[in-house]
Amino acid sequence: MCSYWVTSTWRRTAQPRSPPNLRILVVNQYFHPDRSATAQLLKELCDDLSQHHEVHVVSGRPSYNQARSLDASPIRENDVRVSRVWSTTFNRAWMPGRLTNYASYLTTSLAAAITAKRPDLVLAWTDPPLIGLVAAMAAKAKRVPFVLATQDIFPDVAIQLGRLTNPAIIRLLRGTARTQFSSAVRIISLGRDMDRRLEALGVHKQKLRIVANWADGSVIRPLNHRSPMRDAWGFGDSFIAMHFGNVGLSQSLETLIDAAHLLRGRPDILIAIVGDGASKARLQADVIRRGLGNVRFVAFQTARLSECLAAGDVQLVSLKRGLAGFIVPSKVYGVMAAGRPFVAAVESDSEPALIIEEFGCGLRVEPDDAESLAEGILRMRDSRYEEMGSRGRRAFEQRFDRGIATTAYRNLLEEVVGEARYNKSFV
Repeated sequence: MCSYWVTSTWRRTAQPRSPPNLRILVVNQYFHPDRSATAQLLKELCDDLSQHHEVHVVSGRPSYNQARSLDASPIRENDVRVSRVWSTTFNRAWMPGRLTNYASYLTTSLAAAITAKRPDLVLAWTDPPLIGLVAAMAAKAKRVPFVLATQDIFPDVAIQLGRLTNPAIIRLLRGTARTQFSSAVRIISLGRDMDRRLEALGVHKQKLRIVANWADGSVIRPLNHRSPMRDAWGFGDSFIAMHFGNVGLSQSLETLIDAAHLLRGRPDILIAIVGDGASKARLQADVIRRGLGNVRFVAFQTARLSECLAAGDVQLVSLKRGLAGFIVPSKVYGVMAAGRPFVAAVESDSEPALIIEEFGCGLRVEPDDAESLAEGILRMRDSRYEEMGSRGRRAFEQRFDRGIATTAYRNLLEEVVGEARYNKSFV
C-alpha cells in the first residue's frame, strides 16, 4: 500500500536520508496572524520544521484580520523567515473580492518565490487553490522538487457546492489542477477518502502520502471540571450539542437548524453554534423566523479552546453529501484532543466516519438528513458519551497530535530531497 499514515516510517532502503539543515520554501496565502485554521496549522508546521531546517514562508497580507506587515520585507516569527507580499484584502465573504485577493497574491508570490534564495524544496498548501502553479514554477526555476499538500480539492468543492457551473471554466480549472498534480513529486492528502478522490482524478498512487491535519494536545486538553464557558454563555445544565468552527457553506448547517426544529419539544437539549462564516446571518434569520429558542449563536473564540470545546457535551461534525474526500473536516482532531465525543453527519466512507468506526469515539448519521441528525443527538444524550470522548483522546494521542503529524511532514520532505539527490534529479 503506497499511502501511509503519519506513524509510518517507510523508507526506500537504497536511498540515504537527507542531511539536516535543508532550506524549505513554503508558499500559502494565509499564515499567522490570520485566524483561519490553515494559517494556524501552517504556522505550527513551520515552527516545528524550523527546529531542524531553514524555513522561508511567502504569504499574503492577512485578510481575516488587520495586516501587521504590508510589504515583502522579510521578518522572523520564532525561527521562521516570513515574506508577507502585497495582496488585496477585500472581505472574503464577497466572492469578487476573494478572487481579487487570490489573483494579487498569486502574482506577487510568484515574484517573491522565484527571487528567493535557492531552496532544497518547495512546499505549497492549497490556499488559494492555484498556488500549486506558483510553487511548481518556482521549483522549476530553482531546479528543486515540489511537494503539494492538498487541504481541499479544487475545483470539485466549488462544483459540489453549486458555486461553479460554467463548463468552460470547469474544464480550464480541471486542467490547471492536473498541471499542479503532475508537477509535484509528492502529494499529501488529509485522509483515506481524499486519497480515493485524488486517484479518481488521475493522480498516481505512488505520489500519494496521507498526513492528517492535527491539533496541539498540549494546548487542547480534556477538562476535569465543569467548563466555565457553559455559564459564561448561559447554557446552564442543558445537554449541549455544539458546532464549533466555521459557519460556512460546506457544513450543511441548515440541516442542523432543521434538527433543532425537530428537537424543540426537548427543553433539556440546546443546540450551540460557536463560530462565524458566510452562512451565519442566514441561519440566524431562519432561527428567528421559526422562533427556535433551543438554538444559541456565539461568536468565534480564539482562546481557551479546551474550555470552549468542553462547554459542549457532544460536538457536531457535518459535511454536505458529495463532499467527502474533497474536504476533510480537520475540526475532528481538536474535538478528540479535548476528549469530547462527536456526532458526524457524513458519508460512510468519509474520514470522520472511518475514525469513528476504528476508535469508537462518536456516532455517524446520514448527511443532509435532519431526522437522522436529531435522532443521533438523542441517542448520544442517552448514551455513556463520556467514554467515547475518552477513547477519542487516547486515539488522538496515538495518531493525531501535533508532533506526530509535523514529524511525518519532516520525514517526507527529507525523503524527497534525499531521493532527488540520490537520483541527481534536480542538479
